[in-house]
Formats: sequence, structure tokens, C-alpha cells
Amino acid sequence: MDQRGTGSRDAQAADGRPHGHVRCTPPAAAELFEIAVLDTTGGDGQACWHTIGWGVDRGDADSIAQAYVTRPMSPYDEARVRHNGHLVGVHRRPQ
Repeated sequence: MDQRGTGSRDAQAADGRPHGHVRCTPPAAAELFEIAVLDTTGGDGQACWHTIGWGVDRGDADSIAQAYVTRPMSPYDEARVRHNGHLVGVHRRPQ
């Protein structure tokens, strides 16, 4: 799906000139912390990452990530916290 203003390759800057970069995160979401978990339950034997939610601050995101790797039923092996695309935290299931 290619929609103007939401990732279209022919997006333009405010002055009408085309530019080569389109934000993949809206400005309001750039303040959030992304939480992704490593899913190893796939039938093909491949592990893959899934975004499961967003935290409003670092503490909130770390708390959510930690809960997913320590929950009693089906804990994930690993959870990662990212802010503006940068890895800021890793949580692993206790061995």
C-alpha cells in the first residue's frame, strides 16, 4: 500500500521539493519506547521479532518488557526496548 504522506516514495517536503527520507514514526510516537519480543514458537523453526506495545517512558517500557520475559505462562526468551530506533534495553528470560 503506497499512500501519499504515509510512506509514499514520492513524498514531498513542505516547500514542494521531493526529499529522500520519509519518517516511519510519526512525531508524537517518536517520544514513545517500542517494546519487541523474540518469538521462537513459529512452526518453521525461525525466530522472529514482534512489536507488542509502547511505553510512555523508559521505566514503563522496561517494566512491560520484564513482565513478558518473566510471566508464568509462555514467557518470551527476550524483549528489547528501543527509543527512536536505538536499542536502550534488553531483558532476557531467567535461566
